[in-house]
Amino acid sequence: MNGKEDDMKNPLNRRLPRELKTEFVKYIIIFLFLTIFISIVSGFLVADNSMYTTYNQSFKKYNIENGNFVSGIELDNKKIKEIEEKNNIKIYNLYYRDLKENSDKAKYRIFSKRDDVNKECIMSGKLPENKNEIAIDRMFSDNTGIVKGDKIRFGDNELIVSGLIALPDYSCLFESNSDMIFDATHFSVAIMTEDGFNSIDKGNPVYSYAYEYDKEPRNDMNEKKISDDLLENLKKDVILTSFTPRLENKAITFSGDDLGKDKIMFLIFSYIVILIIAFVFAVTTSNTIIKEAGTIGTLRASGYTKMELVRHYMILPIIVTLVAGIIGNILGYTYFEKKMAGLYYGSYSLTKYEVLLNTEAFIATTLVPIILMFLINFIVLYAKLRISPIKFIRRDLTTFKRKKAINLSTLIPFLHRFRIRIIVQNISSYIVLFIGIVFASILVVFGTMFSPLLDDYANDISNSMFSNYQYVLKYPVEVKNSDVEKYSVTMLTSTQKDFISDDITIYGIEKNSKYINLKIPKGKVYLSSGIMKKYSLNKGDTIKLREKYENKYYKFTIAGEYKYDAVMSVFMNKEDFNKRFDKPVGYFNGYFSNKKIDNLDKNLIATIITKDDLTKLSTQLKVSMGNFMDVLKWFGIVMFLLLMFLLSKQIIEKNTQSIAMVKILGFTNIEIARLYIIATTIVVILSLLVAIPVVDIIMYKLFTEVIYKTIAGYIPLQVSQKVYINMVIMGIVSYLAVSIIQLIKIYKVPKNVALKNIE
Repeated sequence: MNGKEDDMKNPLNRRLPRELKTEFVKYIIIFLFLTIFISIVSGFLVADNSMYTTYNQSFKKYNIENGNFVSGIELDNKKIKEIEEKNNIKIYNLYYRDLKENSDKAKYRIFSKRDDVNKECIMSGKLPENKNEIAIDRMFSDNTGIVKGDKIRFGDNELIVSGLIALPDYSCLFESNSDMIFDATHFSVAIMTEDGFNSIDKGNPVYSYAYEYDKEPRNDMNEKKISDDLLENLKKDVILTSFTPRLENKAITFSGDDLGKDKIMFLIFSYIVILIIAFVFAVTTSNTIIKEAGTIGTLRASGYTKMELVRHYMILPIIVTLVAGIIGNILGYTYFEKKMAGLYYGSYSLTKYEVLLNTEAFIATTLVPIILMFLINFIVLYAKLRISPIKFIRRDLTTFKRKKAINLSTLIPFLHRFRIRIIVQNISSYIVLFIGIVFASILVVFGTMFSPLLDDYANDISNSMFSNYQYVLKYPVEVKNSDVEKYSVTMLTSTQKDFISDDITIYGIEKNSKYINLKIPKGKVYLSSGIMKKYSLNKGDTIKLREKYENKYYKFTIAGEYKYDAVMSVFMNKEDFNKRFDKPVGYFNGYFSNKKIDNLDKNLIATIITKDDLTKLSTQLKVSMGNFMDVLKWFGIVMFLLLMFLLSKQIIEKNTQSIAMVKILGFTNIEIARLYIIATTIVVILSLLVAIPVVDIIMYKLFTEVIYKTIAGYIPLQVSQKVYINMVIMGIVSYLAVSIIQLIKIYKVPKNVALKNIE
């Protein structure tokens, strides 16, 4: 009992409410910033983990196919039974119709309701019950504004949208598996009743069939072997027009490959922010110690130990961080979790998910911040409080022998000399301010560079296209057209260490190609600039690639670089290509052409690549990632405001006695503001200007060391001058808003402060 009474009577504990009241603005701002920040990171980690887990569980929950194939003719029950028994599979009817609405704005792939495989998930509304009702994809609805109750017209048919759905076999809206990027603005899957499906169009549907193995494959390589065997068998029994095993079906796997990839970026981002906030706490607490030096000296002389004072000054930062962590996690699991999930729903047609508890989110957003806050504040406070009690009483807080003030030439005007001394005396605060400005600038630049970057990427694609049309054939077929040029093409996978696997397009081109101007030495290859830059390769290096689902590797010696960022590509002579990949002499499976080839059977075409196909990527990324980039930009602006306010406030408070003294000497408030606020303004502007090359270097390292290693493909890093100009303007505007508050603070400093603490 006496121990508790002693704690209550402890003067240090009784000082805490007063300190909190005195520094209430500082603590409330940091608390709000930390709370919102932790809410965002926690919300993202919770949403990311929940959606990734739900995606993996959806294979069983919705009974997702092992693959599908399309037959040129309808298979009767006897034939289906025969194929099932021969291949140990179960086959399901998934007929569909591809129809364009009357406005010609979008194509719909319409299925009848599914009961056994690839079961639909109702996102809102209901499944169709009448033949004039249709349920469409949820993401397509978001992108086009077509909602429940709207009407869609196909020819003479007018259908009412009964609800919004997500199909697990179309979690990413690829119209064709050969498409380079999905398109959720001009393509949607849809569900109708069986009667409605049969009445919507009088022509034959596409005879699509899903299949499931009786026994699940052990791994991807095993599944590839099984699917290859199945393909060979089906060719004997079915007129195949397409065959897509699940592991190669981008409509199913693309979203799953992306989920979970952004987590590392968010964690790095969160730890950097916490470090900066911890340093802000440490600097402001250090200034509090300077302000309370006399009191601290008296307490030390009265018997209080150094560690007791260290603990005392650490209590409020730790409490603020802990409470922010708890409230932030509550908001993260509620409001912000939905917002972060919305970022994924803005990109993919995912099914409904269940919010799951995430231990990693709690550790990353609560325990780690507290540990970092504890360590940084402890180190700074322990070093500061090593000074003897007598030096605290004398307000001499230098840990080294006092040096003379910097001699400044009398040729420098007085006001300039005064500002220089202000900057020198507050150098620690200004260093933290600079670091904060750099990090805030990274967020602002990252948030504002995205749209111009994708526009530049789209322009690069347009300027570097081989031809207006690239045809990839299912097998060689001759056409009579003087404009066409044959080429060979296949896909391999990268094996670069520490990088996510990339699909690499291997082109075998004619020696004197009129579409690709390259003189390729025999036995060597040229690499697209995207591969060279992403993997930091040079002429003379060797690149090792492999078959995606086989242990078969190929090594190529690099003869040079070809300017082409749109696709990760390798170029070799067609003769070398056919020999290397065991193709017959004269083999080809593609055509370059500047004109559309009209006399080519559509059933023989695997895919057609045009400029629109390549630029879909930039368009889709703008739609799906735009909101996330806006979050980063505004978060950077808030960080500008926070750091500038707290540190400039600290500088004013640290120099309160000096401000009062110059007031006594006859300086007006405006003149004093010119001394202190302009000094900080100079530092802010210089910091913003110095931040430009620093941010440029950091962005380069961020892309080359982190982003390029965690994403497939390559988008060249191009930060326009306009982005940096916007960054500087945002920083200056933020500081102008803060400087008005500091001007008011200078006005409120009373002259009698100059008479306090005079030795």
